[in-house]
Amino acid sequence: MPEQIRTITDKGQFPKIFSLFFANNDVFLKTASGDLKIVYMGFADGTVAFKIPYVKNMPDSCVILTRKDSYIVNGVFKLKEKDADDMYVFYPVQFQIISNPRKEERIELGTGKSVLFITNLISDYILQNSLALSLKKVENIKEILRFDLEKRFPYIKIYFMNEGMSDPRMKYFYANPVPLFVPNMNAQPDAKHEKHFNIYINEIYAKDYLLQNRKNLIAEIAVPVLYHGKIPYGYIQVNSEKPLTDGIFSVIKRLGVVADELFKKYKLFLPETDKLLIADASFSGIGIVFRERKYIRYFKEGSYVIGDMLLPGSTKANVLCVVRNIALMENKIIKVGCQIKDIDALSEVHYHEYLESVGLKAE
Repeated sequence: MPEQIRTITDKGQFPKIFSLFFANNDVFLKTASGDLKIVYMGFADGTVAFKIPYVKNMPDSCVILTRKDSYIVNGVFKLKEKDADDMYVFYPVQFQIISNPRKEERIELGTGKSVLFITNLISDYILQNSLALSLKKVENIKEILRFDLEKRFPYIKIYFMNEGMSDPRMKYFYANPVPLFVPNMNAQPDAKHEKHFNIYINEIYAKDYLLQNRKNLIAEIAVPVLYHGKIPYGYIQVNSEKPLTDGIFSVIKRLGVVADELFKKYKLFLPETDKLLIADASFSGIGIVFRERKYIRYFKEGSYVIGDMLLPGSTKANVLCVVRNIALMENKIIKVGCQIKDIDALSEVHYHEYLESVGLKAE
């Protein structure tokens, strides 16, 4: 079922919304650092009260959300006043009700054999910061990669994400970590490569004014540099005055792997080796929980994060996730909801076997 969104501004419907969705349910305040769990206290005379801990300066307007069954409800609220004991009173302005059912069951994990942890965590946010703090090492790696390339190609570019995410190739690889191969811009591509050729011309070449001013460069290969083969954090680009071959394409793809091996050799990226608890899991997602705020730096909504799930029997499953939400729960416990984006075949088998062993069945 496609996602359906309904916006409600009719104040006559507000009491029903609070009764159906907010009463006796988990409610969260949207903040810059994630969703903060709060307590719905009641609605009367056109105002609503929430108990909101930890917030020192409440803005004049805010977004408060809840989820029940297949519905997500986002409300916009205008601050009226703050009472004692973290009690805030608001005027509700409007609600957005989103019908977006989860596609599968999620199971809460218990203790003993069903306990699941994740370790060796690192995110693209940490990769970017590590690059920015080690510019000398990054430049040394660039020089090593340039050494042979400069003898063979009239134009090369080696780029990493700390230099900015607005670069058209970096943006492309961040969303699609698949190499670009344009053997000859003056030749019509075959049907198999036509789609990627059009993406290159319209979304990359059209924004590269340097190449547009060098019409003699008619071919390009660009390959992403991937952390553990999964998180894109840079790319290597070569351009030629002559058509490029599949053999050269293979060589440049190999160079992308060499680049990541050089970063490992220089020990630029240090993953978090502590074990974090996974509180719930499904075939397409996990919920990670922790209390110490030092771990929050590894997570940012919309970012990539990679780690090793520690399964029973000393089995590991390496997994790439996208962070979908961050929430501050009771007792200052932080919960991070992650969608599994990539998992290798053997790890997937082990993970699915684990889920089935704790009672979750694939649809």
